[in-house]
Amino acid sequence: MIIAVAMLSLHAGFGQNATVVLVKHELRWTDETRFPNYFLDPEVRDSIFGDTRTELMKYLNVNEVVFPKEIEYRIIDGFGKQKVEMPATNPGPEPQIAIFSFITRETSGYAMYWHLNILIKENGKGVVTRNASHELEYYDASGYLSPRCWLSALEFRSIFSQLVKEAIGSVPESDEKILLGSPEEKEKLVRSLFPDSQRALLKIRGAWRNAGNFSALIESATDTLVKMNYRQGWESEYIIPTGKAVFAGLFTSMTGLDIAYEQKVVREIRGSMLFSDGRKVRIRLKWLEIQERTVTEGVYSFRVTAPLVAEIVEGDRMVGQFVCTYRSLVHASDMTTEKFSLMTGFRATNTFGTEQVYRIDGFLDETQVYAEFNEYHGIMAMGTDTALMAMMVVQNCNPDSRTYGSSGLSKNKKVSFSASSSLGKPSLDDAGKTEWYPVYLPENVSREEGETCMKILSCLFFGIGSQLMDVDDGDEE
Repeated sequence: MIIAVAMLSLHAGFGQNATVVLVKHELRWTDETRFPNYFLDPEVRDSIFGDTRTELMKYLNVNEVVFPKEIEYRIIDGFGKQKVEMPATNPGPEPQIAIFSFITRETSGYAMYWHLNILIKENGKGVVTRNASHELEYYDASGYLSPRCWLSALEFRSIFSQLVKEAIGSVPESDEKILLGSPEEKEKLVRSLFPDSQRALLKIRGAWRNAGNFSALIESATDTLVKMNYRQGWESEYIIPTGKAVFAGLFTSMTGLDIAYEQKVVREIRGSMLFSDGRKVRIRLKWLEIQERTVTEGVYSFRVTAPLVAEIVEGDRMVGQFVCTYRSLVHASDMTTEKFSLMTGFRATNTFGTEQVYRIDGFLDETQVYAEFNEYHGIMAMGTDTALMAMMVVQNCNPDSRTYGSSGLSKNKKVSFSASSSLGKPSLDDAGKTEWYPVYLPENVSREEGETCMKILSCLFFGIGSQLMDVDDGDEE
């Protein structure tokens, strides 16, 4: 009996290995900023392979599972059914495995899903397919309406491991959504950067993100520090004459063929900030655009080419002036390349995401100040060269509102966009339509300091709005 048991044991497991012949990871109709390719990090990749190896060894009752050195990775701009197919391999007695991972946007909405398929072939035939799938839900509408990083490397590894366990039956299957991000996580980050601060609330309604009409107030725990309405005023533009426009007009009139050309345009927008005590502060915005035109069709695209200048005027005196700039920072890897797509143009791939940063630098009341918004992290900061004045988590924490800069996200992840021109003086009384953003201010902040923060924030909002016309997220076309 002892010999028989030993023989059975040797037959069942000794020397038995399995081979993962393919690991494939794809992003469909989404981007690396929301879902960085953490497989590019060797430590993360090896950790994921280690977790998966442990589960497959238990499931197949083998002594070892061998993984390939690399994975196949693609970004696909468009919808479609994922291809799940065991690659051609040499048949053998040992199990062969293929793992397919897909993060994809829903065809008719903005909902995101992570699908995992595991194919197993034994004795050269008979493929067994194991599946798992979950919706990934960001805790705030801003994750769908702006380029945010949804998950960390640790969360990426954890979710992948959960999908593997559900697929092979190590844990019960679940159809629950996987919630990503939290206000507590953002507050912890802000507190680490600005420890001596108190939490206030910016309540705002309207198209602040696109420099349209909006109403706002900042509330501390005990008082309303500032209340303000911004009214968008008139716009003007001045075309800088060039020979290109004259030549294009003559060419079209002589040949009948439409011709494209570039035109420099100086643009200006004016608006007013009306405070609750009756004071009025005027805003002037100026910038240079390059408009691409044709003679018969007119403007078909434009881009901001010079930093926007924002001026704050009280009475006849200019009390503040800011230069607004934008930069894009790619978190590259050793495998980062730039590729061209008909749908997105040139873009970097094989990255850990791209930070989009909007910034203003200038002076207010003879003090040099700055404000910066990092969309990748959803954090805004303002201050002087020596001290922070305020920080803001740019994620709507109102449980009754699913909007971000007046753009809405329905429960089934459909997106609607509001026109800023349709808003006169938006009311803050309707809690369901008002957005709440945590603002962190110095302890015992005064009303004057609260008003200063509101002025600086507004100028940064206008800078964001001018740049969004050119660099807005591709999902928001």
